[in-house]
Amino acid sequence: MGSRTTPAMRDAMRWLRAHPAIAFVGLTLAWSWSVWSLLFVLVGRGGLLRDPPGIAFGIAAIGGLGPSLAALILTALLDGRPGLAALRARCRPPSAGRWWLALLLIPAVTALTPLLRAWAGAPVDVGAMRALLAPGLALGLAAGLMEEFGWRGFLLPRLRQRHTALRASLYVGLVWGGLWHGYADYFGVPWEGWVFWLLILLLGPVLLTAWSLVLTVVYEHTQGNLLLAVLMHASISSSALVFGQAYASPLSQLGWTAFGAAMAWCAAAGLWCACPPGRHAGRPPFIDDH
Repeated sequence: MGSRTTPAMRDAMRWLRAHPAIAFVGLTLAWSWSVWSLLFVLVGRGGLLRDPPGIAFGIAAIGGLGPSLAALILTALLDGRPGLAALRARCRPPSAGRWWLALLLIPAVTALTPLLRAWAGAPVDVGAMRALLAPGLALGLAAGLMEEFGWRGFLLPRLRQRHTALRASLYVGLVWGGLWHGYADYFGVPWEGWVFWLLILLLGPVLLTAWSLVLTVVYEHTQGNLLLAVLMHASISSSALVFGQAYASPLSQLGWTAFGAAMAWCAAAGLWCACPPGRHAGRPPFIDDH
């Protein structure tokens, strides 16, 4: 017997085609938040940095699959095999020329914080940085694969159908850094009180919205290449782990985190002004219709 579509199913598909970005955000948050909520039982607020059980990291990783998993499901539903093939085709090594150098931008900006801390006389553990290099690269690549099929592979091009590159980038940054990453940071920020909430704000929507602008510039100038987007995302996660330092007090971490976020926004503004992406709304030419 062949499969039959009911009126309810047809209505659901019409809604998905009319609101793919909303569907993506809803599915991503439903998956990640429901999985990460299990951490309340195991570690609680800030518990991922307080000798958690090993299973907690597995739960964090499974929850982190939300963006790419939602993108693959919705692409299959909306565009079928041709859509999945187009998504896969955008993962090939690009002829990016100078844009490969963009992979150095985020690590260079992130490294400013420990460099200036050392210049100011604060203790900086260089040995710990070297020891974290290999784990940081592995973590970064995993994060890029788990997320970028969603943020830049699905959400950004669909927002670009209706919005300018700037507005679409801000929306992606606020969803990625605020709604999604902010919930994950709830289990990873160690301090208490008002500093806890300010750090979540800085590490999530403030910092990642700046990086969203950077990734949009690179993404649009490389015709929507997802491999470079994954590697750019990897540089964010790797740099955060490798160049992250232990802080003597919550106010010290808050101040240096604010400095790092400010430097990220300076870098994003400079790159945006020097190499602006498309300024007008409309479907980018590298996103195929199916």
